[in-house]
Amino acid sequence: MKKSLFIQTAVALAFAAPLLASAESNLVTGTGTANAHLDFRVVIPGFIALKVGTGAILSNDGTVDEVAFVLTDPQVGVDGSISATSGGIVPVQLLSNIGNVNFASAGADLTDGTDSIPLSRITVASAGTLAHPAFGAAATTVTPTTGRIINRTSNWTFSYNHQGATAPVGAGSYETTVTYTAVAP
Repeated sequence: MKKSLFIQTAVALAFAAPLLASAESNLVTGTGTANAHLDFRVVIPGFIALKVGTGAILSNDGTVDEVAFVLTDPQVGVDGSISATSGGIVPVQLLSNIGNVNFASAGADLTDGTDSIPLSRITVASAGTLAHPAFGAAATTVTPTTGRIINRTSNWTFSYNHQGATAPVGAGSYETTVTYTAVAP
């Protein structure tokens, strides 16, 4: 009985031996050089990080910044470009390590009840390396800065094209949310 258990254990160990990890070793007797190798591997996951507004690029922050245009009495009845009264310059950054990224923006018209202002009346000037994607248009492709890395930053300056004389709108507080999307193609 003991002999049978010993044989079963020996067979099990023989089958398991190739599965055991072992280090490379080299034994040299006398004079000479002994060498052993060690393999290294670093696994880096792909990522896309997008920041529109204040905050850090590599964090999940639910704060949504606001760009506001509060017209003065003289501006209400005339046509022209209106600068933002708050939040008019928005810092943006796109960081990725996967190669090309498709970048888009989508949003509905600004509304107050049943009245609306077309989102197309908001214009954007970009100072930096990340152009603003046209509202509601097809995504644009952002190409890597080097290798597969994208690291682009800009300051977007928003303006409102008010048409108080040619296409006035009712008094109110018109609002919408624009969603920016960066995705691997």
